[in-house]
Amino acid sequence: MDSPRKLPPLLVGDGTLTNPRDMVRALETIETFTYRYLVDGEELAAGRATLVRIMLDDSSASALVNGCCFLNVSSFSYLNFRTDAEGQACFTLFAEGAVLEMTPLDEPELRTGQRQVIRLMDESMFEGSSFVSLDDEDEDD
Repeated sequence: MDSPRKLPPLLVGDGTLTNPRDMVRALETIETFTYRYLVDGEELAAGRATLVRIMLDDSSASALVNGCCFLNVSSFSYLNFRTDAEGQACFTLFAEGAVLEMTPLDEPELRTGQRQVIRLMDESMFEGSSFVSLDDEDEDD
């Protein structure tokens, strides 16, 4: 049976995401992670961080400061993910000549309370707030 409309891809286990909305959805699964930052194949930084904020903004930088990651999806061209034998997805974000590898850490003690990651995206890119929900206390107005 042929579908009358073009269907978006279904990616399970491994894949490449180029749509910013898809990249945000994948990254929302991360809280704490180890990372490697490479430029032209040379490792410039590595460590551990917490994903504090995800943005989709043409003017804000992505920054990893004091173990906190403020990630602007607009800083990257695409995202690859692969799932290891234990079922954990690892992410690689690509920019011009730069790569940010992120491997989530499973830390159950961080999951006992309310999720601490703030999701902040440009609403105009996603047609309103249907893709984002922020608690009133988390807004930076």
